[in-house]
Amino acid sequence: MKYITDAVEENRDVKIITYSVSTTNENRLKKVLALYLRKRGCQVLLAPLYTCMKELLINAVKANYKHIYFEGDEPQSPLPGGLGHDKVIRLFKLEMSREDAKTLARLARSRGMKAEIVFQHMGDILSITITNPIAMTPDEQEKVRKKLADARKCDDISDYFLMSADDPQNEGAGIGLVLVTMILKSLGVDQSSLDIRSFEDYTRASLVIPLTRTTLEHYARNTAQAAG
Repeated sequence: MKYITDAVEENRDVKIITYSVSTTNENRLKKVLALYLRKRGCQVLLAPLYTCMKELLINAVKANYKHIYFEGDEPQSPLPGGLGHDKVIRLFKLEMSREDAKTLARLARSRGMKAEIVFQHMGDILSITITNPIAMTPDEQEKVRKKLADARKCDDISDYFLMSADDPQNEGAGIGLVLVTMILKSLGVDQSSLDIRSFEDYTRASLVIPLTRTTLEHYARNTAQAAG
C-alpha cells in the first residue's frame, strides 16, 4: 500500500485492475479513494463518492460477465435451448446473485476481461475512470442515455420510479446510474461530471469531482436537510 500512498502524495495516476467486485477489491478501492480525499480534507465525501465508484464498477464487471455468459452473442442471435433473449437476461441476473458469479469471475480472469479503475488528481479535481473491454450495443447505449436524461429531471429516486413506472423497458436495471445521478446532485456537481461512452472495443465511465469547499458545503447542506 505504501507505493500507492506515495503515488497519491506525488499526484501520480493510480490504476487498479479487477475481475470482480469482491470484498477485498472493495476495501482496496475504498482505501485509495480515502487517501485522495484525506489529502484535500474531504474525508466526509468518502461514502457518497465510493458509492458512485462502486456502482460504475459493478456495471463494468457485469458487462464483462454478460459477454461471457452469452459468449458474445448479440440480442438478435439464436440462443441455446430455444430461450428468448429476455428470458436469458433474467436467468443471467439470477446467476449474478448466486454462487455462479464466482465462476464468471474466474472465467473473466482467465480471458483477461478486466475492469480498470484509474484515479487522477490535479489541483482540486479528482477524476475516476472505469474501463472494461466490451462495447455497448446501440440499444444499450440508448437505454443508458435515456436513463440518465430521465434521472437528471428528478429530485430523488422516488421521482424516477414514478416517472418510469409505466415503462416496459424499466425492470430495475441500471438503477445504480440513477443513484449516482442523485448523489452528484447532493454534491452540487454538474451532471456532465458523469460521462459514459462506448467505443469500438471498450466502454468508459468517468467521474470528475471538484474537491472544494463549495462541494463540501453543498453536501453538508443537503445531508442536513435530508436528516431534518
